Amino acid sequence: MTVEPTSKFSLLTSEFPNRPRHAIILAAGMGTRLRSVVTGMPKGLIEMEGETLVGRSVRLLRDAGMEQVTIVAGYGAEQYQRFAIGRSGVRVVLNDAYATTGSMASLAVALERIDEDVLVLESDIVYERRALPSLIDQPAADATLVSGPTGAGDEGWVWAVDGRLRAMSKRAGDLPGVTGEFVGITRLSVAAAASMTRTFRDFVDRLGHAQMDYETGALVEIADERPIAATLVADLHWGEVDDERHFERVARTVLPAIDR
Repeated sequence: MTVEPTSKFSLLTSEFPNRPRHAIILAAGMGTRLRSVVTGMPKGLIEMEGETLVGRSVRLLRDAGMEQVTIVAGYGAEQYQRFAIGRSGVRVVLNDAYATTGSMASLAVALERIDEDVLVLESDIVYERRALPSLIDQPAADATLVSGPTGAGDEGWVWAVDGRLRAMSKRAGDLPGVTGEFVGITRLSVAAAASMTRTFRDFVDRLGHAQMDYETGALVEIADERPIAATLVADLHWGEVDDERHFERVARTVLPAIDR
């Protein structure tokens, strides 16, 4: 796989935008491909090196200056509610229709309750500490984190032009070029969040269902009308824990590399 270099993003805001202080963790999925590793537990609450995946993200978010964390739960929601007990600034909201809706429906549940810039993270990722400042400390108001190829399998490929997100796909061959892999950490301004919410509502009105992905669906769609920076950290150590093979890779390769 040849990765195209990304040039400096040329459509930055004229003033440095507000640093987000609120993070949303999307954690409503059923995690059916991980049943061989864990049963009856949301995948964000899997423990690795003595810490749950979501617990690790909450810790890193706190260290990065996040004051509030909203977890969108669905499957096993009561377990996330127990997780949040005693953690100041952490709250759980529910996507009651998690079994029949996509990730954008979960994001919309959180965005209905938040009126400020946010970071959006997936619950099943493990990443280096520097991943968060890569988005928080840059001048682009809207951005998504992109890495170099990991070889993990089931990648989400990103195509960007002059540092601006243009398309994403699970099939690299469907894209005009490849900039890198979608990591699952995205920064959204209030305006971008509102655009994604409107895009989602239009999708539901047109198609009669809510099975829209937040990244390949809503985020890519609004990228046609507003600049979304594709922030490339080519050597980022990270991994998704979506199935048994991913679990083994994170345990044997990603976490040891981060610890070093």
